[in-house]
Amino acid sequence: MKICFIAPSGYGKSTAIKILSERYPIKNIKIGEPLYTLQEKFYKFIGKEMKSEQDGELLQFLGAKIRKENPTFLLEEFSKKVKECGEDYIITNDDCRPPDYEHLKNEGFIFVEIVGFKHDRNDHTPVDNKNSLEWQNPIICDFKVENLKKIENFRENLFNLMKKLKMGE
Repeated sequence: MKICFIAPSGYGKSTAIKILSERYPIKNIKIGEPLYTLQEKFYKFIGKEMKSEQDGELLQFLGAKIRKENPTFLLEEFSKKVKECGEDYIITNDDCRPPDYEHLKNEGFIFVEIVGFKHDRNDHTPVDNKNSLEWQNPIICDFKVENLKKIENFRENLFNLMKKLKMGE
């Protein structure tokens, strides 16, 4: 099974994956993984330590530049990692953008929209919404999961979704 979680930054995509990994074998593969590697090297190069933060501004810039210079690079790397996983895991993704949708759909991903609101995160530099690829056009989702109340409600909603997916309803 392959699941792609869709929502703006801070809505609980990564949290959903952590919750599901409590009961299921999960491999989360990020399309932007090479961007995180570059971010780490960038901050090491300038002698600044990044804890578990993200520099949304830098990641956004790097993603746009890579897509400009080699439009298929990120998705080709992503597909290699998906193939390496085998069938023992539920493969998840939490960073699909509209330009990636068709590729993931062709890879057999189910799209789940997380409905809720932005939760606070400690990003080094947040994403500039004026430059965001994330919501320039809609991604068609197969299912919705609410993250509107307490984490316990979110957990219950996610496990109910998994029951529905396993039964093929």
